[in-house]
Amino acid sequence: MILRYLGHSAFQIVCSSGISIIIDPFLDNNPLAPLKSKDLEADYILLSHAHGDHCGDTLKIADKGKTTIVAVSELASYFAKSGYHTHALQIGGAHQFSFGNVRLIKAEHGSMTPDGRYGGLAAGFILNIEGTCICHAGDTGIFGDIRMYGELHEIDYYLVPIGGNYTMDIQDAALATSWINAKYAIPMHYNTFPLVKADPYEFQRAVQAYGKQAIVLAPGEDLSL
Repeated sequence: MILRYLGHSAFQIVCSSGISIIIDPFLDNNPLAPLKSKDLEADYILLSHAHGDHCGDTLKIADKGKTTIVAVSELASYFAKSGYHTHALQIGGAHQFSFGNVRLIKAEHGSMTPDGRYGGLAAGFILNIEGTCICHAGDTGIFGDIRMYGELHEIDYYLVPIGGNYTMDIQDAALATSWINAKYAIPMHYNTFPLVKADPYEFQRAVQAYGKQAIVLAPGEDLSL
């Protein structure tokens, strides 16, 4: 299985079966993204919330005959009205898909579609795929329930925002990593815009101070899981 960082908060997971899962595809308007929407296909697109820098290229990548869009109910309904196949979840809910289990978890953030519609609650994901547990935190500030997620799940990889301003900054993200007790943290949501400028290696050092490990992936870089 491959985990590929696409820049900002976007990731692609390619299962050993060949199933392609894309999370928060913001590519075409991201100057740091080496791959664009035309370069990708998806069997599943997972959306943490409705902001344009997360659901941005969903409609360009999604194939109405092939792709399932997974999101909170309100956001799933938004895409379903345009004829896309969706699967709606809510915070705390989980579903067993063909590739593995997806659970929606809380994120402290807002959510509104680019055309101003209510996008439902912001969320993160806990994915159990091929024996590996991945937590994509979504856009979030730090909050105490992060510790609970670490008690309930053995997280292998924690994909966590570090850019500040709209989400956790480096210090909060490092503390959250210690709380969730992940084997490895992978920073995201940084350097795309001036307001989220951050040094991922400073985050790596901050995580090490808690006795944990962080892996910095450049946009386009793969990690074999």
